[in-house]
Amino acid sequence: MSAAEVEAAWRIESARIVAALTRFTGDFGLAEDAAQEAVAEALVSWPLAAPANPAAWLMATARRRAIDMIRRRAALQDRYALLAAGEMTGPSDTGEIDPDRIDDDVLALMFISCHPVLSAEARVALTLRVVAGLSSEEIARAFLVPVPTVQARITRGKKTIAAAGVPFELPAPDERRSGWVACSASFT
Repeated sequence: MSAAEVEAAWRIESARIVAALTRFTGDFGLAEDAAQEAVAEALVSWPLAAPANPAAWLMATARRRAIDMIRRRAALQDRYALLAAGEMTGPSDTGEIDPDRIDDDVLALMFISCHPVLSAEARVALTLRVVAGLSSEEIARAFLVPVPTVQARITRGKKTIAAAGVPFELPAPDERRSGWVACSASFT
């Protein structure tokens, strides 16, 4: 399988993979990092042996990467706790979310990308990057801004979401309309 075919599979599946991993891990940044590591691995291994189901392969690999990242993070936190307190602490809570709570992961991802704590610019950049799968270069070209500007907006948006503790869930029905209006207003 060529790099172009890997890229095509990623463009089609990226939003679903990142959304499912965000639900699984509760951490948007970790989910995106794990998904990108899966794509990097696909670029190396698919030319040797292409999978029968590229989407399933990407999802399984990304999920394994996310688990590895969570384990590394927990081990590091345990080491810090040992250093700070001088005693052993239990493993940290990974914050698993009940998968039955969300019916549509991509929709939940879109609501997170359009959360009111974000600036309008960050909402648009984050939504186009994570939900639509556009590259930073494509987004920058569309809005006639430098690529570093778009990358900064995306990074700041992710940090703002993490700092605000935005949960990976659909907003309450009465909040959905105001959230959707805020997001759709960003695109006009």
